Amino acid sequence: MKISINGAETQEASFQGGTLGEVLHAILNSRKDSYIRRIWLDGQEASSNTQDNLKTSTASVESLELELALLQDLVANNLTNAKEYLEKLVPGFQKAADLFRMGNEQEANQYYLQILEGIDWFSQVLLTIVNAQVDIFKEQTLEERQKKLTEFMAQMLEANQNQDWVLMADLLEYEMAPFYKDWQEVLSQTET
Repeated sequence: MKISINGAETQEASFQGGTLGEVLHAILNSRKDSYIRRIWLDGQEASSNTQDNLKTSTASVESLELELALLQDLVANNLTNAKEYLEKLVPGFQKAADLFRMGNEQEANQYYLQILEGIDWFSQVLLTIVNAQVDIFKEQTLEERQKKLTEFMAQMLEANQNQDWVLMADLLEYEMAPFYKDWQEVLSQTET
């Protein structure tokens, strides 16, 4: 199997393995500061984390081409995106709270659903940063923050099920908004 990394052909013997997953693992172990951005098997773009691809026998692959990028670039990009997103998410809590208080339940619930999507996206970005082994936490660990978020989410779910829009508004304004404002502070102290 011919292996090219970022356009440069490498020595096949340096990356041993019977499966594509083993070869990719060996490559990443030799370049701990990198991650796989794109992968091509025999000229066809493929996913680097699909189980079928990872189990592919190296004997069945003629060429493996990789585009590697630096983890620090990924982390910096994710931090920038997270900071920019929080600028939109935090005011969204207040907007949804105001809509719930005014009795505009339909529009408030639409905002609420967007907020839930935003929370999910933000959590995934944080996991990417943490998985890259970047320590952005000073006071609370990620686990402590996740536990706190889980408690808030459970309270919001209960308020929504009970159609307690005043409680929902209070949770959004007095719990969720400060929680994510704290995230803004944490992320503002990181370098991008």
